[in-house]
Formats: sequence, C-alpha cells, structure tokens
Amino acid sequence: MIIKEFPKSRPISFDNVLDKVNEIVEKVKREGDSALVEFTEKFDGIKLDNIKVSWDEIHYYASSLPDDVKNAIDIISEQIKEFHTSIKPPQIGGGRGGVEFGIVWTPLEKVGIYVPGGKKLYPSTLLMAGIPAVVAGVKEIYVATPTKGKIDPAIAYIAKRLNVKEVYRVGGSQAIAALAYGTESVKKVDKIVGPGNVYVQAAKYLVSKDVGIDGIEGPTELVIVADDSANPEQVYLDLLAQGEHGTSTLLVLISTSDKVLKEIEDRASNLELTIYLVKAKDLEEAVNYANEIAPEHLSLQVSSPRETLKMVRNAGAVTLGITPPAIIDYSAGPDHILPTNSWARFKGGLTVYDFLKPISFAQATNPDKELINAATILAKYEGFEIHSRSIGDRYV
Repeated sequence: MIIKEFPKSRPISFDNVLDKVNEIVEKVKREGDSALVEFTEKFDGIKLDNIKVSWDEIHYYASSLPDDVKNAIDIISEQIKEFHTSIKPPQIGGGRGGVEFGIVWTPLEKVGIYVPGGKKLYPSTLLMAGIPAVVAGVKEIYVATPTKGKIDPAIAYIAKRLNVKEVYRVGGSQAIAALAYGTESVKKVDKIVGPGNVYVQAAKYLVSKDVGIDGIEGPTELVIVADDSANPEQVYLDLLAQGEHGTSTLLVLISTSDKVLKEIEDRASNLELTIYLVKAKDLEEAVNYANEIAPEHLSLQVSSPRETLKMVRNAGAVTLGITPPAIIDYSAGPDHILPTNSWARFKGGLTVYDFLKPISFAQATNPDKELINAATILAKYEGFEIHSRSIGDRYV
C-alpha cells in the first residue's frame, strides 16, 4: 500500500499494550520460574522442563551448525569487534587549579541480551550485542531467547564463541522481566539490551526504572532519501529488505525525483507493506523530513552522500550511496541494534559505550587557594556550612 503523505506519528506505539505487559512483568516479579513456565506455554505453546539451557545442549547444537555458517559468523565477528575496539574510549584525564581529574571507564558486571525469535531467527543480534560487551570487558553475559524446544545452532555457536555465562529458553516480555528482577533460574542483571516486538519493548520501558536498558528498538524503520542519481531498483529492493521484518515496519521514501517516486509507486502498489512516499523540493528539505522522523535506518541514495550526511542530525545508522541498509544488519561493523520510535533524537545505536560506565575521580593534593575559596563561598551560599568547613579546613 502506498501512502503519499508524511507520517506524523509511528504506525505502532506500545502505549496500548503497557497495561497487559505490566501484568506479565509483575507476575514474573512475584512468582519467578512458575510464571515463566506459564507464559511460555500460553504464548509459545511450549511446556518448559528446564528454563536454563545446559552446556551439553549448547555444545551439541553448536556442533550441528554447517561449516560455511560458522565461517561467516567468524568473519563477521572480527568486523564487528574491530569497529567496537576502534571506538573504545581510553582512560582520560587532566588537571587544572592544582586538581588532577579524569574518567575511569569501568565495564558493567552483568548484562542480559535479548535475542528475538518467532518466524525468523536472529542469531546476528547475539553477535551485535555480545561482541561490544566482550570488548568492554563485561564478565557475565546472560542470554534469553524464545525456542521451539531446542536452541538454534547458530545461537549456540555464538554463545560458545562469546563464552556467555548462561542461556535461557524464554522470550517475550516475560523474559525481560526475568532478566530485570531475577527468578530461581534466571540471573538478575544490571542492564538489558536487544531488539524485539512491541511487547518486548514495552517491557523494557517498564523495567527501566529498576535496571538499565539500551533503548527502544523495534519495530524496524527505514527512511530513504533519494535524488535523480538513485537506482529505483535498488531503492525498491532496500525497502523490501527491511519489510522482511514484518508489516509493522516503517518504510519511507523521500525523494526529489518524480521518476524514482513514480517507479516505486508502480512497483509497490500491490504490496501488503505500507510505504510512505514524500516529494521534496530539494535535498535540504528531504533531509529535514528525515530528521523529523529520526529513523532507525537512514539511507542517503544521492549523488553526494558525504556532503548530505553533514545535514543529518537524527538517525540510528546511516548508509551512504549504493551501500545497502541491510549490510548494517550483518557485516559492515556498526551495530544493528538501533533506536526506533524517534529515540534517535537523543541517542545512537548500540556501541561498546553501552557496556561501560564513566567513574569520575579527582585528587586535590595542593589545590589553588582561589579554587578552594570559591568552593567554600558557594557552599555557604547554599547553606551547606559543614561542606564549606570540610573543604576550607583541609587546606589551611
């Protein structure tokens, strides 16, 4: 279906499922494993005997993965590792006024990764979330993923490769609740990362008052900005590719070219997917539209993509020129766990930074008297007399 208007709001919001998801979260919080067993049978049709996947199972299923898939995972792993290693922050600091200061970057201790399941498999998500966690130095990585009685061989292989601590065969909002609050079988973590459907994202939102989350990731979004230089066939293929994530995917083409818009309209008129077509008078207007949407994926299929990139303010990840957005999903290096629902206005995609926390330090052995005097004056002004004494008396 083609809609020739600018989408002012997302086609799906998790607001209308919050009450239902909150009931699930609270029940898991109260009842632990028994609630996980109940919800897994109710939603997935699976009666769980063991929530935790044994390492014997992981080794068994990993060994059944075809060699070409193992090799592909190994190659992609090194690419993702290189990206996150290249941006890992150094220990930094300096000094002024007789005070030495800086940041110690410290890895999180326990991280939970949610790997979606359902009609399609997403082992690549475990790579995208697990590798930056390992690069950051996270010691304990826990994985929750829905299964149909057995773990996917690729997920098993990656879990071994990353040396994850435990894998749980639960999905949906109940898995998020279990990672947030812990159960008899599931370890409570410090932060939960990973994409998922509207129920998963609603659960992440609800538990974020008690545990860290990476953001809201899902449903998928793609905005393509195209000019006359764009290849309509490639534009169409890129829209279809992201549409594979489901009919809830937000697909928008903003173009200065009547030719490109007309060809996409002709090709896509009978699709179940909804594609928004927006005509822009120039590239500046086109990118401004894209910035308003603040999409997960932004594709700049224009003659000068690097110049156009300078106008982009809000996007999870940007692909330039003929680079297909789908390569971000797999092997370019940057992460495919990206902000949706306009969260790209204030955050970016998952990186090694999501698994590090900055701990500030200061050492004032012989600070400037002017600096100390300023601190004592402001402390007194705010009514903190003992603060003032603690600072002033120390350096008399």
